[in-house]
Amino acid sequence: MTRRFARRTATPLILLFVLFVLLGSLLPANPAAAAASTGQPPEIGGVSAILVDMDDGRVIYEKNADERRSTASTTKIMTGILSLETLPMDRMVTASKKAADVGESEIWLEPGESLSVSDLLYALLVRSANDAAVALAEASAGSLEGFVQKMNEKAISLGLKNTHYANPHGLEAKEHYSSARDLAALARYAMRNEEFRRLVSTVTATIPWPGHEYKRTLHNRNDLVGETPFITGIKTGYTGKAGYCLVGSGARDGVSLISVILGEPTKESVDDDTVKLLEYGFAKYQRVVLTDKDLPVAEVDVPYHFSGKLPLLTDRRLVRTVYADDPVEQTVTVVDQLELPVEKGQTLGKVVYTVGGRPAGEVELVAGTAVEKATLAVKLRFLWDRFKYWLSTNV
Repeated sequence: MTRRFARRTATPLILLFVLFVLLGSLLPANPAAAAASTGQPPEIGGVSAILVDMDDGRVIYEKNADERRSTASTTKIMTGILSLETLPMDRMVTASKKAADVGESEIWLEPGESLSVSDLLYALLVRSANDAAVALAEASAGSLEGFVQKMNEKAISLGLKNTHYANPHGLEAKEHYSSARDLAALARYAMRNEEFRRLVSTVTATIPWPGHEYKRTLHNRNDLVGETPFITGIKTGYTGKAGYCLVGSGARDGVSLISVILGEPTKESVDDDTVKLLEYGFAKYQRVVLTDKDLPVAEVDVPYHFSGKLPLLTDRRLVRTVYADDPVEQTVTVVDQLELPVEKGQTLGKVVYTVGGRPAGEVELVAGTAVEKATLAVKLRFLWDRFKYWLSTNV
């Protein structure tokens, strides 16, 4: 049977009860969490920073977020996601002399050495190896220059307005820069890739080392991964000009956040500030009971029952993690006209919830009691009651 849904208004008493439940559910169970959610953000020692919600991009904190800066090895976020999108993981890549000679942070590739794309990505995103970055770039685009062009094209397609690349690894170069806001947007994009997420959350990896008696053991340059429970990535960076940089990510109680801090004076300070910034962000969210099970939200007229109303109850509990300042709204719809008989628990409507204007879920409205099909006697009694009511109001 097809049912049409139309907006209906619940009785004032029911609305007051719903409002009471919703207001009560918005009160956090932990007073300390409430204080933190309205507290001041931490002092960040970096030159620029930003904190965003990974899911919707909401900016929770920013400091000089659009300033163009050297970003060191955070560049490898772009190199990593482009490599994942253009190369099969099992493809073997032979290192060129250019890759072997790039220097600084490396896995000591030798010209002619072959490793899989998978192994090179571990080297890139866990060890932060510059030689792996060049090897992947050449494999992906055929040349270093061609890959850099692809990096800049990708930046444009992602709307990164303050980003330009000159190499795939992040060593200082003219016209090589980004901003905290752009890095956050890039990180949000990259973290949608399951393989990328797995790589940047890896604590330790082992990859082959041809010609040696033992394998290469790679430890994540991001010390927070594996040490701080909620940290899930993403990429560190350092040069003398850029300072200490960290694009971090964390997840807690259904909330995923991305932080970017650029230009910190020490590795310890960028780690500490990243944790503080993410903690500040998490405190801005709370678990909210949008509705409980068996909550009377609306009622509908029962055919052939003078002044008869059938209560409609929510069929389940709905809990969501919401940002502290977001309004919670609900839209109630019920059947246009009740068709008898009705079974207890039969779906007759729904409640759709939005938080901050974004869909947050819905629950069905079900009949609180059963209603039998009207007999001839019931219909005659209904007509008689209506007639008596008409007499009382017109005589």
